[in-house]
Amino acid sequence: MGFRLTIDGSGPVSLSEKCITNVEFHSEIPADSNARATDNGAALKIWGKMLFSLGAEAQDSTVNLAKWSVVPSDSADCYRKATVEVVAAGQIVRQITLPNAFVMEYSEELDDEAGVGTFYLHVKQKKDLTDTVAIEGGFDQ
Repeated sequence: MGFRLTIDGSGPVSLSEKCITNVEFHSEIPADSNARATDNGAALKIWGKMLFSLGAEAQDSTVNLAKWSVVPSDSADCYRKATVEVVAAGQIVRQITLPNAFVMEYSEELDDEAGVGTFYLHVKQKKDLTDTVAIEGGFDQ
């Protein structure tokens, strides 16, 4: 199983199965609710490896993740469409789209000894637009 991530906007992001190591989808319901709440949320947590390209042979999309993480909230570009595809045996088996996602957390860990970097991205859907989140599966093979 593998994962693909695409994020639209200025400085687009496209990460493949080689890069992403783990994905979690969270449907967030208030903990103090005794009935189906109207204050629901949706979030994605994504972990991956930073695949650097020497000589700029290919674009390092993690640079655009870092840049997106510091876009101020008064900029329209802080909200972007984020799509995760779950791939099994070369076929997309699930697709999750947050059309108005914003960065909650972003971190990079770089190791001088191993020469490998990792990143963590936590995005949430804008709460008043939670009903626009798309979770799809059962695609024709």
